[in-house]
Amino acid sequence: MDNASTYQAVQAVAPGRLELVRKPIRDSEPSEVRLRVEACGVCHSDSATVEGAFPIDWPRVPGHEAVGRIDALGAQVQGWVVGQRVGVGFLGGSCGYCDYCRAADQAAPGRDGLRLGGSARGRVSTQAKG
Repeated sequence: MDNASTYQAVQAVAPGRLELVRKPIRDSEPSEVRLRVEACGVCHSDSATVEGAFPIDWPRVPGHEAVGRIDALGAQVQGWVVGQRVGVGFLGGSCGYCDYCRAADQAAPGRDGLRLGGSARGRVSTQAKG
């Protein structure tokens, strides 16, 4: 893979085992923005994930609290522009419609940072909300 279509990341491939890799840069889904990550927090949840304390799919790039600049917009995104500096928190977005969101439980199973995968990977796509 060439450098224009990939980014460098450190991923956990098994509990306690990390490796340096090149990963493909993917296009954003219609309702997502893609960020070029400038800074990313790696917290205790990431540490526990890397050590195998949570049931996840391997491999996993840790990090889920990122700040960066938008470098791609999905076709349905409005109100955001390429180059805009933004941040993404632990939750990774909420739909506002499902039973979890209507019960004010935006940390519903499947949408928190532990399951979305890391943003300490140079590029990350997330829902365009806010």
